[in-house]
Amino acid sequence: MPTLMQKIRLIWRGWNRRRKEDAAGREQEFLARSSGWGKPVVVTPVEKPVPLRSSAGIDVDIEGLTVAFLDDSGQIAHYLDTESGEVVDVRGGAALALPRFRRVPARTPVSDEADRRAFTVALEPPQRQRLETAVQSPEEFRQALSLDRALERGWYNFKNDRAIEAIERWLRESG
Repeated sequence: MPTLMQKIRLIWRGWNRRRKEDAAGREQEFLARSSGWGKPVVVTPVEKPVPLRSSAGIDVDIEGLTVAFLDDSGQIAHYLDTESGEVVDVRGGAALALPRFRRVPARTPVSDEADRRAFTVALEPPQRQRLETAVQSPEEFRQALSLDRALERGWYNFKNDRAIEAIERWLRESG
């Protein structure tokens, strides 16, 4: 008849053996799921946005202009440096000298509402009906968008596209 210590050792060995078997099974499962990791992966190059070139041959920071155009904080004035193509942010109401620095136009509440209306018109009837009542108020419009993530993502893409169109138009008009 085994002693108490022998029984404890047997139990301990059994636990360790089952633990090792479970670990080996998990390792085999992991290897089966991950076996494709070592294969060569074909990477498709991501298209980088083509920088917008001015007539003087300067690359214009279109992303910076988009952010400046969409900024409605009223705290920062944004200027385009016509020599470098960079966007310069100025606080405290200071103005930069023309002709080198041109003030980036800001969106107006009217243009923002026009964007909301244009986006709503382009939607399918169920989504359109949900947003039509909220078009006049930016807060209500955001609240209605927050109920559908895909719709919200579509709105921000639409808004960015419209901002880029407005910036490109401004750049053409201002030379």
